[in-house]
Amino acid sequence: MSIIPKKDLEQINKLKAGKVRGEALKTDIKYIESLKGGKEAEKIRKEMLKIEPEFDYNNIKGMAWYPGRWAFLSLSLFKNYFNWKEEDFIKMGYASPSNSFIFKTMLRYFVSLEKICREASTYWRKHWSIGDMKLVEFSPQKKKIIFELRNFKSHPNLCASLKGYIKRLAEMSIKDSIVKVEEALCPYRGDKCHRFEVTWQDK
Repeated sequence: MSIIPKKDLEQINKLKAGKVRGEALKTDIKYIESLKGGKEAEKIRKEMLKIEPEFDYNNIKGMAWYPGRWAFLSLSLFKNYFNWKEEDFIKMGYASPSNSFIFKTMLRYFVSLEKICREASTYWRKHWSIGDMKLVEFSPQKKKIIFELRNFKSHPNLCASLKGYIKRLAEMSIKDSIVKVEEALCPYRGDKCHRFEVTWQDK
């Protein structure tokens, strides 16, 4: 019997999730290993094999493409196995850049906050085959940046993870400030897209 409720599995299977890069899946399991230890990560691997026999974390290739729903299955498994809340996924997303080979490779080209923001669309497509990450507003003077993720009905767990991820990226360029990220719009609340609003204030 799956640890993920049947209703959640049905919801995930209905999503048009496209393809996800293996590096994203590897980054998630690396986080579990660093947070919970190797034994717990191995338990997660075995639980996933019960749910999706073809999905073995040990066989994932970083630059290969896999069913996008595998990313949602991972997050749902973490939620149900560890009883995670939104804040736990935010923390995972925040830690993701430190575990991502793709991010570390691209980091050398991110020389400024503006460069990071304007390359968001390209960076998104390094990880997902669908969805469009758009920079809607870039206003350093107002201490505000807005991104919209369009044509991508994500899973709520990924929404929370993205909040953490975006916060970490912003903090890398916005020094000595308190950064906040809010998801102002979300398809799961009936909106047309995901909208992430980044604001900051001096410490």
